[in-house]
Amino acid sequence: MQAANLSILMAGVSIHEIIGVWGQPFIIMKEFLKNPRILTLQNGINIGGKTILSLIEGILILIGALGLFLYAIGRFGDGVQKMAGEKIREVLEKQGRSPASNIFTGVGMAAALQSNSLTFGLISGLVNAGLLGLLPALWIMLGVNLGMTITAQLMAINLGVITYVLLFIGYWLYFYGPKRNWHYLGQAIFSLALMYLGFEIFHQAFAYLVTIHSSFLFIAQIFLKPWLGFLLGLSLAALLRSSNTVVALIQGFIGIEIALFQSSFLMGAVAIVIGANVGASIINMITGLDRLPTARKANWFHFAFNLSMALIWLLLLPVAFHFLSWLNQNICCSIQWVQTAVFQWHTAPDFIDSRWFNVWQLAMAHTLFNMSVILIWFPLTLLAAKFKFFGLAEKTKIGSGGSTYLDRRALQSPALALILASHEVNQMAGITQDMLKSARLAFLKGQVHLLDSIYRNEAIIDDLQEQITFYLSALLSQNSLTEAQSRRLAGLLHIVSDIERVGDHANSIATLAEKKNQEQLPFSEIAINEIELFYGKAMDLYNKACQALRENNLEVAKQIESRESNIDKLEEELSQNHIHRLNQGKCWPGSGVAYVEMLSNLQRISAHSANIALIVMEEGEE
Repeated sequence: MQAANLSILMAGVSIHEIIGVWGQPFIIMKEFLKNPRILTLQNGINIGGKTILSLIEGILILIGALGLFLYAIGRFGDGVQKMAGEKIREVLEKQGRSPASNIFTGVGMAAALQSNSLTFGLISGLVNAGLLGLLPALWIMLGVNLGMTITAQLMAINLGVITYVLLFIGYWLYFYGPKRNWHYLGQAIFSLALMYLGFEIFHQAFAYLVTIHSSFLFIAQIFLKPWLGFLLGLSLAALLRSSNTVVALIQGFIGIEIALFQSSFLMGAVAIVIGANVGASIINMITGLDRLPTARKANWFHFAFNLSMALIWLLLLPVAFHFLSWLNQNICCSIQWVQTAVFQWHTAPDFIDSRWFNVWQLAMAHTLFNMSVILIWFPLTLLAAKFKFFGLAEKTKIGSGGSTYLDRRALQSPALALILASHEVNQMAGITQDMLKSARLAFLKGQVHLLDSIYRNEAIIDDLQEQITFYLSALLSQNSLTEAQSRRLAGLLHIVSDIERVGDHANSIATLAEKKNQEQLPFSEIAINEIELFYGKAMDLYNKACQALRENNLEVAKQIESRESNIDKLEEELSQNHIHRLNQGKCWPGSGVAYVEMLSNLQRISAHSANIALIVMEEGEE
């Protein structure tokens, strides 16, 4: 195909053109099934049966390469996520305090996970749970856009035979590494090598397909009409739920020989890349329709940011393309100058040949587009937040539906799921703290009107225990957890059980308060003072255990261990005092039974507090 025959059609594209171009492969297949020997298209091109078989073969190779690449990129993200371990959880729990640090957080998350759906799902989950405000979420999303360009930059590196070396190293580390972290590293390396293999197959499949005249015309019509390319990139990214996969796919085409010296092809490829960025945000917007308003607003704003910048790029595509070419050529000249002037590397092989230079230019277009989104919208969001436009400073209340942190969509990310489960456990602990306070007032101050709330909260605690246990069990069954995550999950299960038992003891104390009120059981002033003292110490111990759990505070947890032994000694002393009063006939038998049961419940609450503190200390030391 001669360059003179290829022209850039920047005018608008009608629906008939889109249907005509995208529907051509289906027309070919239909006619082929009718008459396998020969086909006659509307443009008069005759295609023999063997050509159709070659076309089908090329498409199947492309589909297989796509499957390999998607699998590899998923395994790569999983391996990196396991290598990062608790660091991802720490990043998610402690988002950057400054706007710029939020952007870097997003870049790091995207670079580690390499999945649009997973990364944006994490952010939406945090917003939906009330753990992240709208504005920080938008800043992190802007960073995610930039972080997703790393895959394109990696694919622009010509590894050659090193790919096969990486396959062997990754395999050996994964199966024979002496430590678990070596296995995760091997998984990441092996998956990265598979990504390069899938990318190479993309290239070979496109090189094979363009030898077929009809398929070349079909592809050329898309690349020569940027608006068609934009729609194609948008559709593919929404379908595959991944913008970086679509970019790698187009990089595989742009490196074939027939596209090397056609700037029109590269300009069309840039339009497809722009569409892929918009398509990735569309699927996130659609899947988040059932979330809380703040989470939905974050997804809509992110889509609006990408779409607005995409329209600007498409309208100024020739200018943007010339700037991109100028920038890339100057970067390459700078690299070559460093090779010769600094390293005296005159005879070094030039790895940036025509093919890889084109591939790298497309990677740079992907990066520059997302950088332009940040440069335009980041300052605007700062101004909007300052003047309180569009409610950008708002923050949702907890949970989907406002009552629970647990989100089943977060199960695909163990780091986020454990964060949500931890916050749900803290909420459960807060309810039991309120129950203990109310039970204390009901028993010692006669405020029996608080008993109904205690009984209702007891039912809520039982339901929360069931929900959290089921949620953590589902997380364990659906994912391969790291060693640290497994310990964290086991610790949460034990803590949930302890908190539920504390709720039972609070309920028992409420029952004693109700009995004391109904039967008018008499208690001496000394007995009331002893119960007041013991209750205060047990409550203080449990409050500190909840604080240690909520803040992951090792110092507070260590204080509980020593105080719990003092509680046991105090319980023995008070029991002896009670026996002494019984011997002197100073205690009513019915009141004595309630007194002993009260001491037993408070002592068990102290023991459960010590159990919670022990788990916090074990996790903190690890």
